Amino acid sequence: MSGVTDAGSTRLLLAGPAVARTFGCALLGRLAYGVLPLCFLFTVRDATGSLALAASASALLGLATLAMPVHARLLDRLGQRRVLPVAAGAWSACLVAGAVLAHRGHHWPATWLVLAFLTGLSGPVLGPSMRAQWCEIAPEGPQRRRAYALDAVGEESLYLVGPIVAGLLLATGPAWMGLLVAPALVWCGTLALVLSPYRPEVGGVTAPSGGARVRAAGAVRAIGGLVAALALFGAGSAAAFVGIAALADRAGRPGLAGLVEAALAAGAVTGGLLWARHGRSRPAGLVLAVLLAVLALAQGVVALAGGLVAAAAVLAVGGLAASPVFVVAYAAVDDRVPVARRTEMSTWVNVGVNGGSALGTAVAGLVAAGGAALPFALAAALSAGAAGVAAAWGRMSPWPSTSPTTPPPTSC
Repeated sequence: MSGVTDAGSTRLLLAGPAVARTFGCALLGRLAYGVLPLCFLFTVRDATGSLALAASASALLGLATLAMPVHARLLDRLGQRRVLPVAAGAWSACLVAGAVLAHRGHHWPATWLVLAFLTGLSGPVLGPSMRAQWCEIAPEGPQRRRAYALDAVGEESLYLVGPIVAGLLLATGPAWMGLLVAPALVWCGTLALVLSPYRPEVGGVTAPSGGARVRAAGAVRAIGGLVAALALFGAGSAAAFVGIAALADRAGRPGLAGLVEAALAAGAVTGGLLWARHGRSRPAGLVLAVLLAVLALAQGVVALAGGLVAAAAVLAVGGLAASPVFVVAYAAVDDRVPVARRTEMSTWVNVGVNGGSALGTAVAGLVAAGGAALPFALAAALSAGAAGVAAAWGRMSPWPSTSPTTPPPTSC
């Protein structure tokens, strides 16, 4: 491995050969996933005249991304240089086809639903691919934590930048133009990753032996409780976002919802930066439980206090714990699964959060009819449940892991 070995600052982490270029371009590629949702929604709405159909297509687009672990397994077996360009090509073809259909005014609902599903199914998994490269860039310990924190901060920042870019595209031209911008962004990230000098270990394409199957099954069991906790975390976060919208709607100023969400995102970015500088190795289950309890407390306070100003202040403070949740989760996966399956297993972090988020949004939308405080009460309960699950998982999953699935410390 030719990565960074100094346990110093983030600046030293990015000073390695091609590290800053690879990470920056990979973030630019991931920005495509922040730009696409709004542009795709309004493209379908404009083409078909139906917001309900557009919402259904967007739901299919998001649902299909649950295939991320399959993509990641291919990455682990075949390597990023073989898989990422194929996925980016298929994803780009779907979006260009959508732009052409929208430009021509194609309105058949079935076409848009199928296109949405295929687009979600083919998206290249740039985030897990970058994290696999961080494993090659930074050794285990403080530098790895710093790398994951930097990655989490970058991802949180995209939640701010992506909708802004999408809004500018929607304000300056037809929505389908965004379907052409997204592929350009994703190819920027894809090319940076495949041309990077940091090559994650490839597990090969041969059928796994009996021992390998046992180790793979052990890897799945090792992170099962973690994924369950993250699903509850995602559901709680989504319920809080619904609560923010409900508060803004009750105040008659829906535009303020964006400012409250920005305060939450700013807190998450700050938390990631602080964690990168001051975070320390501790048992993952215990740390996750504390972080999730902080989020639950903040959401509970908002449920009791109400008001947009209070929500912005309290959620910004509670948001300090959001990015570290991801940092600890990714590091825990590293500790507990074989090197050859790290990309695949790390995607289950995203699958858990995304799946929980979809469920949390649906349930919170129902309870919001009873008052703006109820989604926050639901969020607090879900986050508290996530803390309990994380604590239980930590007790059942030894730290440092002593199972045979754990790679030796020098494997990365």
